[in-house]
Amino acid sequence: MSDESHSMVSVERTEAADDFSRLVALVEETGERVTLTEDDQVVGVLIPAAELAALEYWAQRHHGRPIPLPNAAEERPPGPAEHGPYMQYVHMDGGCMTFTRGRMVVAELRPADWFDWLEQQAVYGRQGYMSPEQSAAFAEFLARQPPVGEQ
Repeated sequence: MSDESHSMVSVERTEAADDFSRLVALVEETGERVTLTEDDQVVGVLIPAAELAALEYWAQRHHGRPIPLPNAAEERPPGPAEHGPYMQYVHMDGGCMTFTRGRMVVAELRPADWFDWLEQQAVYGRQGYMSPEQSAAFAEFLARQPPVGEQ
C-alpha cells in the first residue's frame, strides 16, 4: 500500500472494456485509481502514470534492479485502439495497457496481483531511506491499518 490514501472507483472488467475513454478521463482528471473486478475479485488497477512511476522508482530502490514485468502472452496483442481522445496500447503480456492523450502517457492498467507486489516493494524501498526510528514508527503505523476494503 502506498503512503497516500486513495479513493477508488470499481468497475466490472467487461464494462471497462467498453468505456475506457470515460475511465481514463476519470483517472487523468481526479488522480483516482480505478479497480477492475471480475466476480467481485479485483483483477486490475488503472492508475495515473505519474503515480505508477513513483511506485516503480521506490520499488526499484528495494528490489535493486529493474522491476520484473508480467510474462508475455502467447498471442500478439492487437495494435493501438482509439478510445475518445486516448490511445490504448496493449503490452506483450496481454494484460498491461498504456493510455496516452496526444503524446503524453496518462494512465496505466496493471494486473492486481502484480500491482499489489509493486506497492509492497515501494513501501520497503521508502523504508530503506528512513532512519531506524522512522522505519519502526512507520511499520507500527502500517500494522494498525485495517485491511483494504474494511475501512
